Amino acid sequence: MKKILSLIMGLAVMATLNSCLKDDDNNNNDGLSQEQIHSCYLQMAGEHTGKLIYQKYEDYTNLNLINDSIDVSWTVDSDSIITVHNVPTSALGAQVQSNVLKTAIEEAGKVDMRIFYLPYNTSPVSFMVYPYPVEANVFMSNATHAVTIGFATSSYSWGSFENSKMRMQLVLYGVYLDDSTYSYLTSQVPMVIEEI
Repeated sequence: MKKILSLIMGLAVMATLNSCLKDDDNNNNDGLSQEQIHSCYLQMAGEHTGKLIYQKYEDYTNLNLINDSIDVSWTVDSDSIITVHNVPTSALGAQVQSNVLKTAIEEAGKVDMRIFYLPYNTSPVSFMVYPYPVEANVFMSNATHAVTIGFATSSYSWGSFENSKMRMQLVLYGVYLDDSTYSYLTSQVPMVIEEI
């Protein structure tokens, strides 16, 4: 599963780069130049703090969803990578519909999330986000298992930086156990990271 998600992520990034970056030999205006992308990075570079807003089940009987949030910090590392630090796995597995797996994910602790981003507008800075799959080891049924949490790469995943505040929307796509292609999510789940 890890190889499949990594391949999909790589192909999506390559396709986006090919279609969105400005080609110096091309006279059309279909993307930002490297200088503009670097300018976007310089505006956003460094440490940020805020909230990760996500949905969780209030009760499993009626499958009522409520919003919750946690404090997070992130770093704009380069002109293409953002790292969100120490994200509790409980937020990433909040909508898993297997109680056993959900509990195991919650107990996995914290993980860093790496996000590839691609600016497409300079004022305000706007960018597409392509989160890398998050991987964690969980213990359940007397054995250690690998969990992969995948994100959608679509127009619903985006970010902006305006008035010195960053906001990103990520779309959780699937939660996979070991090498299975079965997802323990029944639908795609939006999550928002917002600077305060």
